Amino acid sequence: MTELSPEDRRWLDAAAHYAAPFTGTTADNPAVGALVVDPRTQMLVARAVTAKGGRPHAEAEAVAQAGFEAAGCTLYVTLEPCHHWGRTPPCVDAIIRAGIMRVVIGAADPDPRTAGGSVAQLESAGVETVLANHAPSLALHAGHILRHTANRPFVTAALVVAADGMIGRQGEGRAPVEGPARQWIEMLRSRSNAVLVGAATARADNPTLTVSLPGMAGPTPLRIVLAGASGVDHKVNLIGGFSGYRTAIIAETAAPVDAPVSVETMRVAGKAGRPDLTAALAALAERHIQNLLVEPGQRLAAALLEADLVDRFALITRADPIGADGVPASMDGPIADVIAAAGLVEAGRQVLGDDSLILYERPPQAD
Repeated sequence: MTELSPEDRRWLDAAAHYAAPFTGTTADNPAVGALVVDPRTQMLVARAVTAKGGRPHAEAEAVAQAGFEAAGCTLYVTLEPCHHWGRTPPCVDAIIRAGIMRVVIGAADPDPRTAGGSVAQLESAGVETVLANHAPSLALHAGHILRHTANRPFVTAALVVAADGMIGRQGEGRAPVEGPARQWIEMLRSRSNAVLVGAATARADNPTLTVSLPGMAGPTPLRIVLAGASGVDHKVNLIGGFSGYRTAIIAETAAPVDAPVSVETMRVAGKAGRPDLTAALAALAERHIQNLLVEPGQRLAAALLEADLVDRFALITRADPIGADGVPASMDGPIADVIAAAGLVEAGRQVLGDDSLILYERPPQAD
């Protein structure tokens, strides 16, 4: 990896910042940011992000926008450009044809179709190429990187607890989330490729897992129910209710599933009727799911943390307590302590109306 100049860092930061809001809109492709910059004046010539649905790619779109002005410029791109033919031509070819003289790449692409080969092609064409270990680019593409290196998506768990650490009342499901906290969770859904709940949560809370923010109904992700030993109740909204949104069930290989044909069933290895979590995430990675949001109940949250399968944990604490008849978020003590024991560290705080949010993440990689 090459040390970045202050100018390089500033432009790569800008590219990652520009692309971040498009996470979740680019289908099975990563949301790449690309900027064409005149190195003499340090002025932005063109910018692009991977288009909705994943095509065209950001690099090709940025140099196309720049046109003849791309010659002699520097291209800042958050992920190593592709050099293979797919549903679009290779981005490396477009970069070389445009006369780009220097390419600064935020993160190497572990996709075996790209991995290092693009850098070699650029350098063989006389294009100076800088491959950086740029933390914002690595964070932006964490899901894509994990899918190719760990055979699983980037996993964000989001849990709402009352002031006394309870998530709901016995026999009543979880307390409803309203106001800014609900909007924040729906924004998180819109930036995910899929959102998953356990069968017990689907039965007790009967959620729809949709995105109802104004102007954002389109980004509702694939909705997934993780079946338990007792299967999935086909009467819950996610399974039996007609919504027009894609829905799937992940079930253990031999477990019975009662669901309409419109609901996909993914079979994975497991034990005693319960899917193995690592196998479940691998099945999602094979479906090109990069970013997975889990809205867990008590048991699923504990299982994911114990298996070291959570990359980010969003803990929202409501102002009011539930009381003596409440269901605790964890049976092993305060949920914040359980999160910390899993190796996640506090990464930020935010006020959401009367509620508060604490984000926990894996310790950041060095830049």
